[in-house]
Amino acid sequence: MRLFVAACSLLLVVAHDASAQYGRRGGGGRPEDALAIPPRPAPGIAALVLDHAAELALADSQRVLLESVRSTQDSANRPWLQRLDSLRPRSRPANGPGDLSQEQRDEIATRRAAIVDVMRGMRDNNALARQRTMAILSAVQQEKAADLEKDARKKADEERARRGRDAAMGDGRQRQGGMGRPPEG
Repeated sequence: MRLFVAACSLLLVVAHDASAQYGRRGGGGRPEDALAIPPRPAPGIAALVLDHAAELALADSQRVLLESVRSTQDSANRPWLQRLDSLRPRSRPANGPGDLSQEQRDEIATRRAAIVDVMRGMRDNNALARQRTMAILSAVQQEKAADLEKDARKKADEERARRGRDAAMGDGRQRQGGMGRPPEG
């Protein structure tokens, strides 16, 4: 559960990038954007640092402080993450994102706006957690933490793109987290 919650914490940069992507009309040409599929947030930097504590040679005092930062961030973001999860599409267009009914287009527009609101709502929490985390770390640890953060953001973006392509293709497979429904029949 701890890793799940940590994995759901967004970073300021991710929030900014996602809000820009989801705010575009027409979806920017990518299937995951056209369907307004909520992003799977990258883990917060405090969680990443704690997961790599040995590699970063964290002192016990740093671990205690970082646990507090992570806990505070997770608590502050929990309602936002629940709302984000509730925004997952309930169905997929039969012939992909190019074949949408007016009702589906309206649903996507509403979902896209709600995703932007959620990302904005989490932005301050994530920025504060990042600032506090970096203040706890030494300069060398900060560099390593920034690399971990960059890698986690890249993985989250790749996963979001993969899930979006799968959803847009309508391959009929059951998805975890409400991403799809089994075929009716």
